[in-house]
Amino acid sequence: MKHGDARIDAWPIQRHRQHGSGVMAVLLIVALIGAAGLLAQGDLAAMARTRAQTRSIDALARARAALIGYAVSYAESHPGEAYGYLPCPDANNTGSTPIGACGARNIGSLGRLPYRTLGLADLRDGWGNCLWYAVAGSVKHNPKPLALNWDSPGQFRPLAQDGMELAADSRVVAVVFAPGPALPHQARPASAGRHCPGSDSAAADASHFLDGGYPASFGGSLDVFQGTADGLPRNDIIAWVSLDDIFGALRRRADFAPYVDKVISTASAALAPRLDDGDFIAAHTAPAGALLVGRLPAAAALGLPADSGDAHDNWRDQFHLAACADGSACIGLSRDNVPGTTWCRAALLFGGERLRDGPQPQQRITAAQRADPAQYFEDGNAENLLAGVPAFSGAHDFLPSSAAQAATRDVVRCLN
Repeated sequence: MKHGDARIDAWPIQRHRQHGSGVMAVLLIVALIGAAGLLAQGDLAAMARTRAQTRSIDALARARAALIGYAVSYAESHPGEAYGYLPCPDANNTGSTPIGACGARNIGSLGRLPYRTLGLADLRDGWGNCLWYAVAGSVKHNPKPLALNWDSPGQFRPLAQDGMELAADSRVVAVVFAPGPALPHQARPASAGRHCPGSDSAAADASHFLDGGYPASFGGSLDVFQGTADGLPRNDIIAWVSLDDIFGALRRRADFAPYVDKVISTASAALAPRLDDGDFIAAHTAPAGALLVGRLPAAAALGLPADSGDAHDNWRDQFHLAACADGSACIGLSRDNVPGTTWCRAALLFGGERLRDGPQPQQRITAAQRADPAQYFEDGNAENLLAGVPAFSGAHDFLPSSAAQAATRDVVRCLN
């Protein structure tokens, strides 16, 4: 595991300023509504406060872009590891992610934004405070989740003061806070020579800078609130990052489709020699009609090398395995735009991204949904997996139709 010294390439920051989920639009609305009311009153002090809010929004936008850039370049800065991870917060007022874990696996963590780890200059809100940051346990880099892909769960629910949900995507995995000026009930510690205002303990300082009573670590969902221009009852301004922000940006990388395709090819190559090992196949499948059907075994079970194990385990919940129960080549495989049928002893199916639209959109949030092949596969593949019918169809390669569209087509590899 590598800690604290991660860097990002410059191109993701510039590119992702243009590709948000609508979070920046929400921030601008907050600022504009506040500005309109304040200008109407002719209140110079209030106008100065609005200018400070504008500086906060700019800092939030740069922090948000840097977080997406960190996630989509993680494999380059951490060789042998996969994409999509976000750093732990700065817990000690150093500007960097601390060495070691930030809480237990799958537990979210809150602290100051680790701007040094993100390769950023010192970022402040309009009142001179350092930004704060919370990351979901499903994407944090230490300890890593058991799986990280485009279906990983979010942990945050951004809300307006009236409780209205602000994020269309339920998979919000990071939130950045501009604390704003201290409210009457907050007594912010002096910096005592530290770079950011406050002490060397983010956990002790959080309630003096943030208005939501947020804990330093948390399981389950956490509501986070967008502050208002008048600061009542909260003045924190927030921006957020969703899984779709991260994987939408990854999809725009020219090398991302080959990366996913390599995961599929590596799994296929590791599985094919195991078809004659009846005990191995039986341990990972269950009978269904003419087939033995199950999920893709973990990297350790397949004996994969360390440099491909992280990616394999991150994506293996996207796969289903179907093998002929009698060991014959009983599975008929139809290829996209290829005439005829290929006969296979086993098939490895990769579900692709979930269908978001249409008469039957797919959901992969609950355990029941993630266990249902219909939430991953289309064109009869899910029904045939469930019934044990030895017939499947799909593409041979993972290839998005465009960088802007989700790659939902099933990929099916023939194993003999």
